[in-house]
Amino acid sequence: MKNRILFVLTLTSLILPKIYFAQEVVKYADVQNALADKGQYTSYIAKDGSTYNVGDKIKFGTPSGVNGKFVTIQKVDIAGTIYVVGAEAINTSAEIKKIRVTGTKRAGYKVQLQTKGMTGIDNYFVYIEDAILIGEIKSFGMTSDEALSELKKAKDKLDLGIISQEEYDLKKAELTPFIK
Repeated sequence: MKNRILFVLTLTSLILPKIYFAQEVVKYADVQNALADKGQYTSYIAKDGSTYNVGDKIKFGTPSGVNGKFVTIQKVDIAGTIYVVGAEAINTSAEIKKIRVTGTKRAGYKVQLQTKGMTGIDNYFVYIEDAILIGEIKSFGMTSDEALSELKKAKDKLDLGIISQEEYDLKKAELTPFIK
């Protein structure tokens, strides 16, 4: 009896944390370099430095597919039927329910967000990096144009003597990752 209890406790301590308990933070670089475990997380730090947490709201942008359909966002209804998301989702937002790393070593790994749909019954599944890249999701970070505009304003302030060189350098270091 002791051996069985010990075996169950050992098995439980090895398997349950990976299956049932979400891990904390996963980063873009770790996913790309296959250093992140597949599974569920509570937070994701994207390529542009934006942090997405369970409970945050993401905003849908403009569809990039044919006939006004989203390419990186799918809707799954309560019966498990998969649908392409159309123009009805433009400029709406959805709450993040789960953050997962999915994929295989051969095909590569991606971060997928599961969100509550607009009706609250359906679920949306979003491959976040692809969605940000093609503009289907509005990033929490800045766009390249926004960052460049901000940097130009800081340069003007430096030239006018409103801010110091150190303040400009800090602003430049902060904005450079967003500029493509």
